[in-house]
Amino acid sequence: MPTPMRSVADPGYGVSVDGAGSSPAPGGETVFYPPRGRLLLLAAGTGFMALASYLPTLSRFTLLVVGGWIMIVLLMIAALVLVARALRPGPSVVVDSDGIIDRTTLGPCGRIRWEEINVVRKREIGRGMGAERLLEILLTGQAAEQRRPAGWLRRLTERYRAALKQPPISLPGSMISVPMQGVVDALRQHRPQLEVLQGPPPAPSKFRWGPKPEKRRQHPQLPRW
Repeated sequence: MPTPMRSVADPGYGVSVDGAGSSPAPGGETVFYPPRGRLLLLAAGTGFMALASYLPTLSRFTLLVVGGWIMIVLLMIAALVLVARALRPGPSVVVDSDGIIDRTTLGPCGRIRWEEINVVRKREIGRGMGAERLLEILLTGQAAEQRRPAGWLRRLTERYRAALKQPPISLPGSMISVPMQGVVDALRQHRPQLEVLQGPPPAPSKFRWGPKPEKRRQHPQLPRW
């Protein structure tokens, strides 16, 4: 008698999402991997910009020389961070019956249990079509009070996000290789009662190309999530 096929919805049968499709993963969890190729391309572009920043250092003006070296240092740090995030083994986000495991940064939050989460909110940081899509995780009052940044790397991540006016705990779309709606679906699959709020749209871009908006041909808006 043939063995019946199991559905991905069965307990103990998870889904691994790496941008190329879905495959079984043990433990009834959904696993999302970072876009490694995209991150490496960004690192290569950042390294090229660092090389281009060497030209001002050849100037006779002290201000240009100092500014050039500052740009080189900052861009090389950014390139190294991108490479580290791309080559770090393992997934960037894991969703299971216990909660969410965040590994999207070099100073991640780690395990966030469902009981700690109040709501999840869709956010877009930036302007226009280049805005960063992310899922902001809002904790309950007690969980937010008890969860303190552990380690200098996590504290540095918290300060960096605060400087950019980003939420302290979030899942950025730049570190997930699938559309963010796939992450939302996984959250609702493992936690049906979880409330996912729709945040405001991103601010319009300051740069406009082509004819004025009222003279442009109207095209259907593609879903951003």
